[in-house]
Amino acid sequence: MKHSNALAGICLGVVMALSLSSCTSYKGDLSTIVSTKTLVVGTNAEYSPFEYTNSAGKIMGFDVDFMDLVAKSLGTKYNTTVSITWKNMNFDGLIGSLQGNQIDCIAAAFSITDERAKSVLFSDSYFSASTVVVTSSTNTTITDMDSLQTSNFGAQLGTVQAGYIQADGWNTKNKALASISDLILAIQSNTLDALVVEKPVAESIIAKQTGLKMIDTIKFDDDGGYGIASNKDTGTDLIAAINEVIKTNTDNGVLDQLYIDAANEASGN
Repeated sequence: MKHSNALAGICLGVVMALSLSSCTSYKGDLSTIVSTKTLVVGTNAEYSPFEYTNSAGKIMGFDVDFMDLVAKSLGTKYNTTVSITWKNMNFDGLIGSLQGNQIDCIAAAFSITDERAKSVLFSDSYFSASTVVVTSSTNTTITDMDSLQTSNFGAQLGTVQAGYIQADGWNTKNKALASISDLILAIQSNTLDALVVEKPVAESIIAKQTGLKMIDTIKFDDDGGYGIASNKDTGTDLIAAINEVIKTNTDNGVLDQLYIDAANEASGN
């Protein structure tokens, strides 16, 4: 009977442990990140050179390198080792995953906007990029904002650029798609005339795809740069720590070099 009770106790303990592990909550709480030695980061790995998957399926890019700096800084500050777990998902699902406590923060070339700031807590900006147009190399009709507005263009769902699709005065046939690769295919199949995206991403696309060109002479309203986003209620200390990393590595030029290296690696240089 004692053996049965002991076995029952062990089984109950296993069930409880499994139940607890299945209910793990990631809220961006710095003390929990340090104690568990794990930082869970959400991204959309379709935005080279910021985040993309290599031939082995590993997530690479500037944001990955930047978050490695954050993890290393946390490890040094708290005398531990912090590893990063990346969760790859659709871009328009990132905020929902953050609010659902499935990730500690978002690192996804995530533009700082007033609208998003209602839902998330942003770090300082660590990178800024202008918006440009990608179209077929044979396209001669898109030359300025007026001609772009009357064309059929696309943007990635959930991005700042996707907001142009719903803006007054823009062509209602424009499309917001979840995948950058689907948008490129739409241009190549003449379903869309153009893609609106940040310049570094456009440069990466042009480097890998033939028959496309970039138009960077059309001026858009610039946003507030890219920031890391965390939980508004529990991510304050994490964001403060990230801001320290941003300041230190902006002042010493490390972020500039990280971007150059990431862009070169993404383009195969």
